[in-house]
Amino acid sequence: MRKFLTNALIVLTALAFLPHPLLLAGTEIVQMNRSVIPRFTLEQAILTALQRNASIQIAREEIERTKGLYIAVRAEALPQISSNLNVQNIDPKLGSISTGGGSGGLSGVPTQYNISLQATQVVFAGGRIISNIRSATFQRDSSYYGFRDTIDLVIATVKQQFYQILLNRALVGVQEESIKLLQSQLTDQTNRFEAGTVPRFNVLQAQVALSNQYPVLITAQNNYRISQLQLAKTLGLDFDRS
Repeated sequence: MRKFLTNALIVLTALAFLPHPLLLAGTEIVQMNRSVIPRFTLEQAILTALQRNASIQIAREEIERTKGLYIAVRAEALPQISSNLNVQNIDPKLGSISTGGGSGGLSGVPTQYNISLQATQVVFAGGRIISNIRSATFQRDSSYYGFRDTIDLVIATVKQQFYQILLNRALVGVQEESIKLLQSQLTDQTNRFEAGTVPRFNVLQAQVALSNQYPVLITAQNNYRISQLQLAKTLGLDFDRS
């Protein structure tokens, strides 16, 4: 009876400290809600980040913005030609009344056209245009260098987070092996206690060691999941509740 109660206590302790089964996915591909968790090699992760990372997308758009700004500022130094076309339709009934021949009649100009062309060019602006062009050129070149720096930073971040996942996964395996070892030690001490070769203190000591090891395993599993989420954010993956 005492052996049965001791084994039941071991099972209840394990169930109390183990996380939900869905959270023990480890490194295998898990299918939940008809969606498959993607797996990446380091090269695939880097390529995905280059295509979908938010910082890289922002840096790419900054290049387009500065290019447009340079074109707009550069255009201020070029000749500007503007045209204006004005078309006016006049109702013939609003024309002047003819007084010749004693008979009344209506006459008028039905349509009037007015076309104007104007060419202008800045001759002197106190160096404002030149300074604006230099500033726009500097911003355009800076956006290119900033884009390259962003790419280098993202690649370095992906590598760091990728290897952090591998490290955390290995630490989870270590803690799982520690749990198995402590469980076997508890079983051994329980059997020895049942045989009367060791005191009950040895069993309690093994139970405490096993109970203290479960939070360490849970922490390692949480770190593993957090590192995966961090890499997914860097890669720009879509959020999936599963």
